[in-house]
Amino acid sequence: MAVARKASPFSALAYALGPDAVLRLPGWFGDFLLDAEQVRAQLPVAEEALALTGAQRRDAVERIHAWMTGLGDDPDHHADELLDGPLRVLRHAARTGQAAATHVRWY
Repeated sequence: MAVARKASPFSALAYALGPDAVLRLPGWFGDFLLDAEQVRAQLPVAEEALALTGAQRRDAVERIHAWMTGLGDDPDHHADELLDGPLRVLRHAARTGQAAATHVRWY
């Protein structure tokens, strides 16, 4: 779970990944409800969008920090968790044959 005051973690993730990668993520702007079959089908696409390494990952982490600092008040936000968390959930669901859901709460 990613929580932040004044800034949306999903928006920071979207800024870090860019539009092409965000469009490959399941659901709509951070919200999804997938049954077990959909989890297995969506996992490779989500891995392609989120499994960043090297310079790509460093750039994404920098962009997350820039977003969370510039639009929020959380310069120490755990950018790695924001990048790794969704895949951890989807991988666990796929491995155990479970459904997965996310919800982005805006207020």
